[in-house]
Amino acid sequence: SWRWRRAALLLAVAAQLITISALAGADPPPATRPSLLLAIAPGPLAAAAAFAPAAAARLAGVAAAVVMAVGIAGAIGHTGLFFVPALVAMVVGAVGLWREKP
Repeated sequence: SWRWRRAALLLAVAAQLITISALAGADPPPATRPSLLLAIAPGPLAAAAAFAPAAAARLAGVAAAVVMAVGIAGAIGHTGLFFVPALVAMVVGAVGLWREKP
């Protein structure tokens, strides 16, 4: 479970940097709420899911998955698709974390 959450962290941060670069580039996509959400939230939430104690990591994993799903749905035409691998890894890691015994 920790490996999946760590992979989700790396993928989310990479996609977040791509989104920030796209928003600050020469021909930026519109700065809508979903694209700003993807530019700000996935990295810190994935870091909390990867490194926080189990109780907090469970909540952070669910929050990160929800934020990425909402951001992907809203920014599907621009940079949202870059977050799909991070979302898959976060869901697998969060499910594994919820299945672990406390």
